[in-house]
Amino acid sequence: MKNPIFLAVIALLFVFSLAYAHEKVKLTGYVVDVKCASEHANSGTYDTLKFAANHTKQCALEEACVRSGYSIFADGQWFPFDARGNELAKALIEKTQKKDHIMMTVEGIKHEGKILVQKLTEEN
Repeated sequence: MKNPIFLAVIALLFVFSLAYAHEKVKLTGYVVDVKCASEHANSGTYDTLKFAANHTKQCALEEACVRSGYSIFADGQWFPFDARGNELAKALIEKTQKKDHIMMTVEGIKHEGKILVQKLTEEN
């Protein structure tokens, strides 16, 4: 029979590891579809920032771009969204009056290379 205290400690460590594996994030940056973002992923940071800022609403709403999902360029890197984030991003892009320079703030949890989006708001 295993020691119940040992099993409790192992279970507690497992719970704590799950809590810390999911880092909370709040990022502000330009939202671009993954298809276009991946084409510019290897550009220098300045060129990528310029590209992300100038990416158009029209392109972001093209069928292939919508299907690829969305990501945000913030802190010099791309952060793709989960399915819920993609839906929220598409809705905000459809609603915005901007033709480009679509900046948003995303709040969520970073998990396995994606952001599990809890809140997405457009910035002016």
